[in-house]
Amino acid sequence: MIYLNNIKFENGGRRIVYDYKYDSNLGKYFNKSEQFYVEYDIDVQSIPSSIAAIPFLANFAPISWFVGCSISIEEADQDFIDALESIKNVFIAEYPHIGLNQSKICFKRQVKNNYAANNSGTLFSGGVDAYSTYFSHVAETPDLITIKGADVDITNSTIWERIKLLNEHEVLLSGNQKLYITSNLRTFYTHNVDLLLKGINWWSKVQHGLALTALLAPLSAIRGYSTIYIASSYTENADFFWGSSPQIDNKVKWGNTKIVHDGYQLRRQDKVDLIVKATEALNKSIILRVCYALSESNQRVNCSKCEKCYRTILGLILSGANPNDYGFDTSAHVYDEIETMFKNGFSSEGVKYFWGELLHKMTNSNAFYYFADKNSEQTTLLKIKQLFQNNINKDIKKKSRWDVFKYKLQNSFPTLFKAYLKFRQT
Repeated sequence: MIYLNNIKFENGGRRIVYDYKYDSNLGKYFNKSEQFYVEYDIDVQSIPSSIAAIPFLANFAPISWFVGCSISIEEADQDFIDALESIKNVFIAEYPHIGLNQSKICFKRQVKNNYAANNSGTLFSGGVDAYSTYFSHVAETPDLITIKGADVDITNSTIWERIKLLNEHEVLLSGNQKLYITSNLRTFYTHNVDLLLKGINWWSKVQHGLALTALLAPLSAIRGYSTIYIASSYTENADFFWGSSPQIDNKVKWGNTKIVHDGYQLRRQDKVDLIVKATEALNKSIILRVCYALSESNQRVNCSKCEKCYRTILGLILSGANPNDYGFDTSAHVYDEIETMFKNGFSSEGVKYFWGELLHKMTNSNAFYYFADKNSEQTTLLKIKQLFQNNINKDIKKKSRWDVFKYKLQNSFPTLFKAYLKFRQT
């Protein structure tokens, strides 16, 4: 059993700290030095405890399903409890063994919450998915909510402040309320939770859709959200399970608020096309935040050298846009770098899926942006197209026992591993 003993409001009502305990046999799953918390930039202490409990339940319930334990709380939101049960069944369909586990939410009171809800909000990372959702619902003037502790490491205050400045200074976003949340939602548990999955990657495959949307529950009661949008990552063509999908996100509900998994009908390249058309129509440029590799040597948000940057850069090129107008620092040399990165195939099903979309775009369109020499760059693009065609049907290498051992070793000695990484980068 996991017991939520008390919910405390600190820091002028902006920080919610969850006082919980668990039976000793569950100790290996939780970080003893960290109590789970969520901090907002507005006072939320007037909300009912059943709403305040939602971020806790969203993050702990999936662990309870896989481990086989129950959760005890005083008061629960009726709609959210029903949503958790429906979502659990989605996970059982993918991971049948958890259906054999004994896990339930035990509560003393179940409450049907009711509050005025005339506004909307959207999770806003500043990336391709987020901006696609923004432009799709711009007429609603939704609140834009950015979370520290999800994509941005909770200890990285430098990049966090830079991201907040980018949000505040982005002219296109001047009419939207920007709100910020900080939570240790990725560090309150240990690496043993990741090991509950054969392929590791708990955050992506299980946690993130439910966890991120539920962090907004306290805000929704204060700001009056009828709808909260979470941008899609994939479409129905993705043949692998992901922790954020219409089957999961669209079931999430509490009080007068519902979650909408947005843009599922759009491929990533469709979203890039949408963003380029929208910004060109407005005669504005935006900074897409694709990666967060800020360092002393790189004062830009995007490193322009990683897989995610490359896929966005190429997507913009195929949309006829200059990537340097969207927050990247690149040139025609990017083609050689892409070729080098993928000469041996793709590293995961997700990566293969996205580059397969780019292959589809290259196959069905001859238009592209060129940096200097159109003919030579077109020839290089054709080489990359052939490379992708050769690699797209190759099997993805599964994680081996050695990979799992390395993961355990890295997480058993995190300080030593970080020192090693710093040495290697130097």
